[in-house]
Amino acid sequence: MTTFPFKPKPPFFFQLSRLMVVAINASGRLVYRAQTKPNGPWEANWTPIDNARTYAAMAAGLTGDGRVAVVAQQPSGPPFYIDEKLDTLNQEWNTPFSLGTPSGSPAGFNFLALAFDVDGRVEVFGTGLNDTIWWKYQNPNRIVQKTIRVTPPGGLPPIDVTVDVVEPPATPWSDWFQLSGGLRQIKALRNADGRIILFGVNAAGHLYRNEQKVARALQPSDWAGWVQMDDPNTATFKGPTMAPTLDRAGAVNLFVVNENGHILHARQAPPCTSTWAAWSTPGLVGAGLPSIAAGRDGDDHLVVVANSAGSHYMNMQLSVEAQQWSGWNIFTGDSGPAQIALDYNADGRLTFFSHRIVTPPGLGGLRLKSQIAFDSTEWEWAYTELAADGIKQYAVVRDLTPPT
Repeated sequence: MTTFPFKPKPPFFFQLSRLMVVAINASGRLVYRAQTKPNGPWEANWTPIDNARTYAAMAAGLTGDGRVAVVAQQPSGPPFYIDEKLDTLNQEWNTPFSLGTPSGSPAGFNFLALAFDVDGRVEVFGTGLNDTIWWKYQNPNRIVQKTIRVTPPGGLPPIDVTVDVVEPPATPWSDWFQLSGGLRQIKALRNADGRIILFGVNAAGHLYRNEQKVARALQPSDWAGWVQMDDPNTATFKGPTMAPTLDRAGAVNLFVVNENGHILHARQAPPCTSTWAAWSTPGLVGAGLPSIAAGRDGDDHLVVVANSAGSHYMNMQLSVEAQQWSGWNIFTGDSGPAQIALDYNADGRLTFFSHRIVTPPGLGGLRLKSQIAFDSTEWEWAYTELAADGIKQYAVVRDLTPPT
């Protein structure tokens, strides 16, 4: 029996974080817009991250200590890495750092991804000329022996002692390493044990995965190798339709849309292994679905959202063990195709982002709406508009170091 006054369950993952959108605008500038505070309203305007360069592609994520990190590719020339400054009194960005261009990919990268690894180091991935796959990472700290002078107790004379001291790497970033294979697009996700796993689709629409064999991967030989995931029953996959995420058991789940517009689901079983369950589906939707996003709600359920020409659908996982789902429900409408994203607020409410694509030239507006309350099945009726038009590409991140 319910007792009153009712006390809602507190979010299991409460974080002092705010949602942020990083985007490339119509002028090619890298910009951001964020909540003014955790769970708060959104800033009134977009703010430049880098005024010196224009960009054609980007990816965003977090560093190991919770700062927002961005890797962005210029129309020609090397990509740049930019992350937040450690000082959280104001929103400031470190000077963009050139990552250089691999000799085998002089035109730069068409698709980028990043993730932080078991050491908290950022690792960057890109697909370049002829669908080549490239990898670069922040070098690990080094152990340096230093001699220090200490004074023993009891009035004894000082003595010199050699100790091991942790220092930053002499070179901040590794060289670019080429990984085997050829992919058109790529996504990176951190396993529950810290190893990074990659998913990618090649020019023919075949889906592959590859994961690090060891916790600290430093050479291409530290990768297990590409495993083809599609089969004659799944059909092939095209477009940016991959949505990998972790569930409450720590297993990687991959949701994809095949060429027929159906959503398929693959899951590690057990977590953090190279063993995967057979392909399944969280349910069929009548309309073909061009895009998909996945996240976790206030009760740590997986939530998947999908976009059709005029509606957005939501499906919630009720049980990890039974792989039981609520079924697809339309939770909001839209005016056409969209690139969608899903992430949670500091209080656990999910926020849904919809980037309406107008082609040509591939620009569109960006708007959002949130769950009405923690763990709610209802959503806000009205959208909050972040941009009426002029957004080329965007990514949603949770800034774990919001300004104070």
